[in-house]
Amino acid sequence: MPAECSMLPKEKMQEIYLGKRELSISVLKEDKNIETRVALTPMGVSVLSASGHKVMVESNAGAEANYTNQQYSEAGAFVTNSRDELMKSDIIIKVSPFTIEEINMLHRDQTLISHLGVAQAKKETIQALLKKKVVAIALEYIITEKDFYQINYINSEISGRSAIFIASEYLGKQSGGKGVLLGGITGISPASVVILGTGTAALFAAKTALSVGAEVKVFDDTVYKLTTFSQRLGRDIFTSVLQPQVLNKALQSVDVLIGAKSICSHPFPIITEEMISLMKKGSVIVDLNVETGSCFETSHPTTFKNPAFTHKGIIHYCLPNIASLVPRTASIALSNALYPIINQISENGGIYQQITFNHLMRQSVYCYNGILTNAYLSKKFNIKFKDINLYLI
Repeated sequence: MPAECSMLPKEKMQEIYLGKRELSISVLKEDKNIETRVALTPMGVSVLSASGHKVMVESNAGAEANYTNQQYSEAGAFVTNSRDELMKSDIIIKVSPFTIEEINMLHRDQTLISHLGVAQAKKETIQALLKKKVVAIALEYIITEKDFYQINYINSEISGRSAIFIASEYLGKQSGGKGVLLGGITGISPASVVILGTGTAALFAAKTALSVGAEVKVFDDTVYKLTTFSQRLGRDIFTSVLQPQVLNKALQSVDVLIGAKSICSHPFPIITEEMISLMKKGSVIVDLNVETGSCFETSHPTTFKNPAFTHKGIIHYCLPNIASLVPRTASIALSNALYPIINQISENGGIYQQITFNHLMRQSVYCYNGILTNAYLSKKFNIKFKDINLYLI
């Protein structure tokens, strides 16, 4: 028995070692008007290089996050301006979705990793990916443990915390707001913050708002979600299911309205234009779900240059990738999540082996060798869908 026990781990180690594959990996530069994060930091590159992988980084890819080309070179990356070279790698990584121009440079059997952004995805982009017969992985769909969307969690935590500071700035008179201090002062009631949703972004928005002294009210569609939220928050606050009378009353006195609930789980829109007209002029809406589907009828995605707009006297802040406002922090968090996944793909012998034997990773794939494997995109664009689980069995 002791001899058998001692042999077991050796056999497993040998099997994993034989399946390992050294990969070529490219990190592309983002359009700084859309995205300021970089997918891999120099530290992430150094880990992958030490594992035997060839890592190429497009020149100045990390500039917006304050990483220099020299730092990437010292970490073991090959820094280049040549898109032709970069687009030949086994794995190509971006933060923002791939463009048609980039997709046209691909070849079969490559693996693409980036955000998908289903609400803003275009049919021609998906069709181009299918035509190239690549494996496309959505960062927001990556699951590392049961029901734990790691990269989504990171983005949501950053966005939730940032939303309150953004709202505080736009409440100021200089930004067109009501001229209200978010936390209030002695003898004056604090500002009212209403949060729609009970997910990660909502949780960190509530924590941050409470920490500065704001009054917080949270709405969602079930008592169970609200109860769980209160337990995670660790303190009692006002919570309510989405009853129109209660919600409308809250909107009449709200200073900041945070949208942190996807339309996928509730009929669109949760907040109509008529309901928004109940709010006082100079109030602020921060939409944290504009990229994946907003709960506000009046929202639309904005840009870094013009992140906010005013509709009927209400300020709307609708930047899709709020995490990009803090690119250094966000890039480190993203890189820390990505490089272990790439190493795991390598250890398992490549992407096809990885998604065959790892059902969690399989769920992040939306294009597989010319087949659309995402039901939402199939319905949105009327493209034939096939369940990847059935395809691989």
